[in-house]
Amino acid sequence: MRPSHHLSMSSAKFSQDLQSDDGTQPLITKLDKYTPEELKEYRQVFNMFDTDRSGAIGLDELENAITNLGMDPKQVDLEMLIKEADKRGNHQIDFDEFCEVMKTMSEKTQSWNEVIKECFTVFDRSENGLISKRDFEFVLRELGHITNNNLLDELFLEYDVDSDGFIDFDEFSFLVKNYLTDDDVF
Repeated sequence: MRPSHHLSMSSAKFSQDLQSDDGTQPLITKLDKYTPEELKEYRQVFNMFDTDRSGAIGLDELENAITNLGMDPKQVDLEMLIKEADKRGNHQIDFDEFCEVMKTMSEKTQSWNEVIKECFTVFDRSENGLISKRDFEFVLRELGHITNNNLLDELFLEYDVDSDGFIDFDEFSFLVKNYLTDDDVF
């Protein structure tokens, strides 16, 4: 009998998650497409952003959250973010809308990591999980058309963080993310 009682408690909690926080608005998306772990993580992050505990993230709360993450948000960007996430049109992000945004961001991150892994295998010509300076220079000369030896040396030394003479996957990942977001490298 006890497992049945536990199941009822879980079902009650799950049903609660399928309603908007104030219980009055139908959900834009059903939360049953998320794992319990995802919902728990999303709820924790959502609650950190929802500082007034209204059940929704408003423009001011979003600005504070992004600023606390070390970014300098512009009002226009914040308004656009809310507009994209706000399926109800109430000028704030409710929990189910927040879950949609988080899931999309998570999928993009996974996809991006796959691209980085594929790129790493191109550089890792010896297939040992490390990129030697020679391989690094070869690929940048062939694909990046970089012929300046000083620049090649500088880049390798900068991204070989542990100075072991190789660039491992973590170092490479950092390089790619910085290179693709920094237009003035070359």
